[in-house]
Amino acid sequence: MASCLTCYRWAKFAANNAVDLISLVLSADPNKRQATSFSHTFRAQGLEQGIPFGSFGMSRENHERHVRKMEEQQSLHEYAQRQELVAKGARMEALDTATDEILKAAKKLEREVRRETRYWQEIVSISDKGWPLQRMRQYGPKLPFAVRYGLPEGMLVRCHPSVCTNLDIASNRFKNRGLAPLRMDRDGSIMLDPNLALKPKTLRVRISENGNITGTSRLSVERDDNMAIEKTIQLARDSLFEEEIYHEMSLESRELLAYGVEYRDSEIHVDISRPSAQHMSRKLLIDLIPRADGMAGDQHQASDWLAKSVAEGLRLLLAHEHNMRLHRRSQLPPPMTKHKREVPPPALLRTVITVFKHLKGVDSLHRYLDTVAKTLQSAGIVVDVEKTREGSWSNLADSLGAFDFGAFSLGPSSKQSISASDQLLEVFLKPFDGLAILSLPSISGTQLEDIVINTRTTIGPPNFGTEHLLSLPRALLADLGLQQQLKFSSVDETTSYLDWILSLHIAHRQLRKDFSPRATVKGNEARLSIRSRGTKKTPTTDYDVAIEMQNGKLKVTALDINSPGLAEGANQSRTWSGNSEEPSVVEFLNNLVG
Repeated sequence: MASCLTCYRWAKFAANNAVDLISLVLSADPNKRQATSFSHTFRAQGLEQGIPFGSFGMSRENHERHVRKMEEQQSLHEYAQRQELVAKGARMEALDTATDEILKAAKKLEREVRRETRYWQEIVSISDKGWPLQRMRQYGPKLPFAVRYGLPEGMLVRCHPSVCTNLDIASNRFKNRGLAPLRMDRDGSIMLDPNLALKPKTLRVRISENGNITGTSRLSVERDDNMAIEKTIQLARDSLFEEEIYHEMSLESRELLAYGVEYRDSEIHVDISRPSAQHMSRKLLIDLIPRADGMAGDQHQASDWLAKSVAEGLRLLLAHEHNMRLHRRSQLPPPMTKHKREVPPPALLRTVITVFKHLKGVDSLHRYLDTVAKTLQSAGIVVDVEKTREGSWSNLADSLGAFDFGAFSLGPSSKQSISASDQLLEVFLKPFDGLAILSLPSISGTQLEDIVINTRTTIGPPNFGTEHLLSLPRALLADLGLQQQLKFSSVDETTSYLDWILSLHIAHRQLRKDFSPRATVKGNEARLSIRSRGTKKTPTTDYDVAIEMQNGKLKVTALDINSPGLAEGANQSRTWSGNSEEPSVVEFLNNLVG
């Protein structure tokens, strides 16, 4: 405030002095002499103190006839030359400075153009590769774009109550990783976002047999240090996809403890022991490792194909789940309700377990039927076996030769908007149905009678495992008085019942027909009595014949019930196990009873 007041006073003082000077000059003319034209200070301290009017004057001097001296002219000439040189130097310096500034601006512009050109070339390259870009308006022109490499239908994160307490934290962590800002580096290249610079991870599946690793899924590794940004984004996307598979399976494993699934030390253990190996423990070991650790090595193992198939199958199942989520979102929404609709988890481990359990049950049953057919053929009983491990797989394999992707449909329930590949993968998410038909000879003619065994496997309601439905032919029901359909929950129960059915069929129907009218069936056991043909030298005798099928082997025991004290040779038996050189059952009994 004080400085402003001082400035005001100095300005007023200078203005008053200028007015007084002009008025004093004009006072030389009597007509313009007025005391009021002076300032109050000058009137009080000047005019009243005796300063007369017109005491300061101005005049013009005529220098036309003035002749300068030689020294003065030379001095003025030198001064003019110096002024001209100084002016030229100033102009040249100004021009040099302007030129330098223009060059600096041109170089800066060239660098910026080069940076912008390289940045936009990489942006266009990323866009041409199909990666979706979006503008980052909140960051302004410094960060115009970001690439979304996360799968649009992925990362619907579910959190098990025993693992996470805050669903939003887990969900946001995955969502944030699916978007990477494309920042410009000093040279114009795209600077890697921290999410893109992370070491990519991959899913590893190993096969363990009795604690020894016999198979590992392997994945190639990119070794190029100057990897293109598009490849880096692809590796980040693949890593995020692999992490989602492992995350979904780790949550799913806690619901499958009853099916031999364990989660220990960040590793998922799945029991896939085979029925043919009685003393072999076989497991799937699934974990998530850095991609560099899963590089393909020189050592190959016997079960590498199985580990690789399981890993690729899990990836296909999750990709199919993403497509089906998009399909469901594109349909008309269901009616609104107050209750929150739960998103069903993708059936990854569940499908793998279902496949192995189904193959385990079906292969064990088919192995038994092959043994039975071979045994009965060697015993002279004509049988036929038809096997299908899974009906939809068999139909699909038969139709792939003339496959039309445009017209392919799995039935009236399939939607036209679902792609053919997704319709194919839907087959693996349905219950598996295996079929086996054991055709037995009929006693009434050449037509065969079929014993049908349907094997259904599903990890979910209403079965929760493998179920075997056995259907008997009507003729067999009428002769043996059995139920037409029976359900069994294990292969051992099914084969045990089939052994009993086949034993009854051979005794009550096959042998009774071959030795009629000498054969008599008594009771519901697999036994019959056959009377021998008597001669003049040898009287007739009765033989008690017992038929026993066990584990696919046929045993026939004949006992002479008239032999006192069961003498030597009274009890004779024979076992058929599939040797084609053995005599038939009828030949064996004919040689015995005549």
